[in-house]
Amino acid sequence: MILCLDCGNTAIKIGIFEGSELKKSLSLRTDRNKSSDEYALTFSSLIKLKITGAIISSVVPLLTDTIFYAIKIAFGVEALILSKNLKTKLAIKTDNPNEVGSDLIAGAIGAKISTPIPFIVADLGTATKLYVVDKNGAFIGVIITSGMEVSLKALVQNTSQLLETPIKKPTNIIGKNTKDSIQSGIVYGQAYMVSEFARRIERELGYDLNRVLTGGYADRIKDEIVCYNYDPYLVLRGLNYIYHINSGEDYER
Repeated sequence: MILCLDCGNTAIKIGIFEGSELKKSLSLRTDRNKSSDEYALTFSSLIKLKITGAIISSVVPLLTDTIFYAIKIAFGVEALILSKNLKTKLAIKTDNPNEVGSDLIAGAIGAKISTPIPFIVADLGTATKLYVVDKNGAFIGVIITSGMEVSLKALVQNTSQLLETPIKKPTNIIGKNTKDSIQSGIVYGQAYMVSEFARRIERELGYDLNRVLTGGYADRIKDEIVCYNYDPYLVLRGLNYIYHINSGEDYER
């Protein structure tokens, strides 16, 4: 079994694969104050399967080594860390390929496994990221903006009469009270932004794109946007594929 971890600013998403098949998934709240021993104890209590290999994508540098050693303590394996030193089979055609986050690379690989090129991926997490793989199969760029939780916190902190509210889709677009009004702006605002960006990018490129939706907040808008296929495990699938092409193990077993 291969352990795949996507370490983000808000959550650590975990997938356990046998070949290309996802056997188990779970999510933990990101805690930068936890030690390797504490994470190892958490992993051991939640994962009872025999782990033979592991790979980490991390956008939290302070956490990367902590998780690496936690995996070694808990399962006795040394995880691969997704970086420019690993093979990905993904051409990156940006001004500085080293700036592209490992989560974006894994997500692009995950989409290439299941989605015909060209495509756009909308990843709704702490930040909302939209990235494009063109008709030649190259990663050509990214749009980054505030995610729903960040937008909500900024709104509440900078507006004295607005109170924090759960991030959920209200029944109507037009809010009849403060809570519904905020929820409409945050949730529907993200949905329509994601849809419109895809349309504008298609106009810029001159051809249509397949569309994939993922990320921790994607389930809030998946029924409100046009022509996006929802895959909550996109990054984990990409990590699993990258692990196999770097380890020489059989991906299809």
